[in-house]
Amino acid sequence: MTSTTGERVAAARGGRLVPAVAGAVAFGVGMWRIGTPTYWRDESVSVVVGRSGLAGIRAFTAHVDAVHVLYYLLVHLVTEFGGGEAVTRAPSAVGAALAAAGIAAIGRRLHSARAGLYGGLLYGLLPITSRYAQETRQYALVSAGAVLASFLLLRALDRPDAKAGRYAAYAASLGLLGWLHLYALFLLPAHAVTALAWRHPARRGRHLAAWGLAAAGAVTAVLPLALVARTQEGTQVAWLRRPGFGAGYDFGLAVTGGGRVVLLVLMLLVMAGAVRLSTGDRRNAGALAVPWLVVPFAAAWTISQVHPVYHERYVLYCVCAFALLAGAGLAALTERLLAGRAMIAAAVVIAGLAVAVLPAQLAQREPGSRPDDLRALAAVLRGRSRPGDAVLYVPAERKAFVTVYADAFARLDAAPFLDHGNDRPPARFRAALGSRSRVWVVEAPPPGHRYRTPTAVRNLAALRADRRFVRAGPWKFGGVSLSLFTRRAPSGRATAGSSGRR
Repeated sequence: MTSTTGERVAAARGGRLVPAVAGAVAFGVGMWRIGTPTYWRDESVSVVVGRSGLAGIRAFTAHVDAVHVLYYLLVHLVTEFGGGEAVTRAPSAVGAALAAAGIAAIGRRLHSARAGLYGGLLYGLLPITSRYAQETRQYALVSAGAVLASFLLLRALDRPDAKAGRYAAYAASLGLLGWLHLYALFLLPAHAVTALAWRHPARRGRHLAAWGLAAAGAVTAVLPLALVARTQEGTQVAWLRRPGFGAGYDFGLAVTGGGRVVLLVLMLLVMAGAVRLSTGDRRNAGALAVPWLVVPFAAAWTISQVHPVYHERYVLYCVCAFALLAGAGLAALTERLLAGRAMIAAAVVIAGLAVAVLPAQLAQREPGSRPDDLRALAAVLRGRSRPGDAVLYVPAERKAFVTVYADAFARLDAAPFLDHGNDRPPARFRAALGSRSRVWVVEAPPPGHRYRTPTAVRNLAALRADRRFVRAGPWKFGGVSLSLFTRRAPSGRATAGSSGRR
């Protein structure tokens, strides 16, 4: 074997390791202090519903959150191994690792092993990747699914003949993606642009027909979920608001954890990557990466001007294309400008970016870094509640949003204030107060305080106006608050243990 042949074999072997290296780094960053931040309300729903078993998942998703049913089934399986933060968040860390590995594989195929490695590493180091790699929700897994679907589309388009098996695999990945989250199918118009812009050496019509059949099959598979979700829009996405013209910039700051200089550097790399992948013999590469970055965001933003469907986490998978293009840009720039020292220069850039985003990474791993501090709420209840204390959830339908630390609520009785799981009508609620001496109130209002019915607010107002009780608190835990109402003693003072000290 000649030295040149040996070098090629070694390079090929090294290239095959690129996805594994990128995935391992992303997984390590994702698992770093993964159990330290408290659960917050969205995670509480995931864990509470997941722990409720198949019957509980079916009952819950029958009236809300049908779009998350597949993820709740996954959490149900995961909670068999434990219900702590590290355990239930681990699938998201795995999702981030798989996405990084897939980005590296796509980058290697579209440009070079170095471009793939840089893209995968940059993705794993982004603060927004860590944020959702450490959350018991499905968005990191959705990103991994989007990478898989894009890779399978690349494999299908990159052959002169339109192989049915490859398009079938692509259709299956799209269907799975839609069942993980409906809005992930905003990737579909991006792939349509890719299929139309792809330069085929032959049989272009067959490829377009095969893509159309695959897309139709995926949409058909997801249609039952979409129809059910359509009936739940009033509770599912009614809180969303129309995004403004600064939504793209805000999304960019979320990607970098607020770092404007980091965003500027990455945007320059992305533009360099877009130019490199859209010219010369790599035009097909740009046809995949650029629409993936731009089209889902643009589609969600545009639709949201009439019917809001946009949130940064719903298009999180666009960050994968962002990292892919940045990796290609870094490879192109360093190889052109520094030649033999290209890898050293790229390593310095990646290390510098990692240092620059370190404060944001550390901030995300603080115990109280999430929007709600449900761990602190649970600590107050453990220390102050008594067996038989009543608890009023305002509103009752959002009990799952706060009860993830279940042991803290074990001594509390919610039954007096519930009517088949819903808020008890005001007259019956006031009657139920007559036999209670201590009532905890957990307020987890819906976004914008847009309650489905006025019953919960009226009941809370009745309790606050009831002169038989004195209030301690409230204790604030982000968007959730806790109060204790204690019956006054005959002398007019509150009974023992009702002090409002915190």
